[in-house]
Amino acid sequence: MKYTRILSLIALVAGLGLMPGWESSSAAQGCQQEGACFVFESQGYIADPATGQTTIAFRVTNKCRSLVSYVAIGTGGFTRVTPADRGSYNGDLSPYDVSWTGTGGTPGFESVKFTPTLKTFANSASEVFNIVVSNFSPAIMVTVRAKAGNAQETYNFMLNQTCGLPTPTRRIYWTNIALGTDMIGRMNPKTQNLNQSFINTNDVGFGVAVDRSHIYWANHVTNTIGRADVDGRNVDQNFITGASRPYFVAVDSRYVYWTNVASGTIGRADLDGRNVNQNFITTHPVGAFGLAVDSSHIYWANVNPETIGRADLDGQNVDQNFLVFTGQGVGLYGLAVDSNYIYWADINNHIGRAGLDGQNVNVTFISDCQQPRGVAVDRSHVYWANDGNSIGRADLDGQNVNQQFVPNCPSPFGIAVDPE
Repeated sequence: MKYTRILSLIALVAGLGLMPGWESSSAAQGCQQEGACFVFESQGYIADPATGQTTIAFRVTNKCRSLVSYVAIGTGGFTRVTPADRGSYNGDLSPYDVSWTGTGGTPGFESVKFTPTLKTFANSASEVFNIVVSNFSPAIMVTVRAKAGNAQETYNFMLNQTCGLPTPTRRIYWTNIALGTDMIGRMNPKTQNLNQSFINTNDVGFGVAVDRSHIYWANHVTNTIGRADVDGRNVDQNFITGASRPYFVAVDSRYVYWTNVASGTIGRADLDGRNVNQNFITTHPVGAFGLAVDSSHIYWANVNPETIGRADLDGQNVDQNFLVFTGQGVGLYGLAVDSNYIYWADINNHIGRAGLDGQNVNVTFISDCQQPRGVAVDRSHVYWANDGNSIGRADLDGQNVNQQFVPNCPSPFGIAVDPE
């Protein structure tokens, strides 16, 4: 009995990452492997025939209290492409410093090694790591390793044994405008990693937009457009100045746009903040709230009268009455657009939708919202910011509505989702 207790104590100490030099390893045995501290799940791979490159994904969970020192994904037999050596990887829990390792040093095999820069990866937190390689073969066995405190665990995976196909990591972003918050929140629906204080705007940040490199927001009080890297670093509250009570922002491959409510215009600038035009498009005199852009048009939500305007991307062919809601009790706020529809947030507790040709208008596409302000869309879901205290979500057909998809948000306003 005495020896049994001693062995149990040793196992517990090892599991907490407290035993000097404690290490475990495992042979290939399916798509998920678990030790005292770590759970590794091979989420599969996706090949791109056009480039000859393959994305490999692993989800890693640290069950222990000790912080993760590094995660290494083996690349023996493959040619590494991204993330770049000595570059950065934008995770949910932290930005990670990336290094390509060889057979010497740490971890002692060819890998892409991720070292967290923040002290967040512990206590059952999860992170998804994606690497891109060429010369891929699913019949190759790869070694993966993670270390937390003194606990180090190594696993081997056959990549043809997967727990499904990896999906791109697309995060949701929203502005929190309750008194004293002034934060941009972020969540990855795939890992449920939530951060209500992702970026401090130091202002009442209304609208938010995101592209592959940056996140943008409208500082309503200081009349600026802010910008930061998508990992939350390099915050610039004065990226664009001279706005006039900006409400919502949008971005495409060339420009960033914003609505100037006080002056009744839409502003535009290059993605580097140059060539600012505060009067790119004139809206109704009362101003416009919501803003969205696709490959052909820019759309805006006129406040009074309640209409959705539309123009070509060069600002020509302005139609202030692309959609008209006179007498329908619609209170327009945010806009979003995908390849088939335009969506709007109606402060009277609905999300509306219409075809891109202006037909098939449905002002109660999604009901029972809580004074929604912003709306966003990706290839599978519609999201909206319930001014009460939550982010809502539904399928693209309006089914499976969840008004509390992200609860306890301090008065969310603008909302955006990572691009496809």
